[in-house]
Amino acid sequence: MAFLLLASPLMAQEHAAAGDSHAEHGEATPDPLAVDVDLAICTLIIFVLLLMVLKKFAWGPIAAALDLRERTIAEHITLAEQTHEEGKKLLALYESKLAAAQDEVRAILDQARRQAEQANQKLLAEARGEAQAEMQRAKREIETAKEQALIELSEQSADQAVSLAGKILGAKLDAADHRSLIEGALASFSKSSHLRN
Repeated sequence: MAFLLLASPLMAQEHAAAGDSHAEHGEATPDPLAVDVDLAICTLIIFVLLLMVLKKFAWGPIAAALDLRERTIAEHITLAEQTHEEGKKLLALYESKLAAAQDEVRAILDQARRQAEQANQKLLAEARGEAQAEMQRAKREIETAKEQALIELSEQSADQAVSLAGKILGAKLDAADHRSLIEGALASFSKSSHLRN
């Protein structure tokens, strides 16, 4: 092949030398439109050989490299689309999880609010019950103290009345008389106090 590449300039030189020899012998200059069959065949063979060499060593690797590049770009596009789809799915998953978490937080807050209201109602009920019990106890204590005060007052009144009656009568009463007078005075005093209330 290298021989053909080297041979084409040599053949061109031979044709030029032949043209020079024709010019020296007094022949006319060659016609530019005339076809030299040997030169045309040699040029055609060189052209075909050059095409085969380029196809094997240049165009084949270039075409293969372009095909490889095209496949690589197509693979990258496919991978990018897959990644994009996976990203969309993950985003949808995270959004659904976020919505579920927000619903759960709302449910927890509602439950805490309900429990706080229940605890508040329970505390209020207990406080009312304790206040009611304290009021009842205070009323009982007041009634007890009132009854005790009335008993003491009636006893003192009876003692003073007996003492005054004894002074008035000039005689001293014995314990049984004294007790019957006190009980009678208490009974009449209780009746009169109940009638006032």
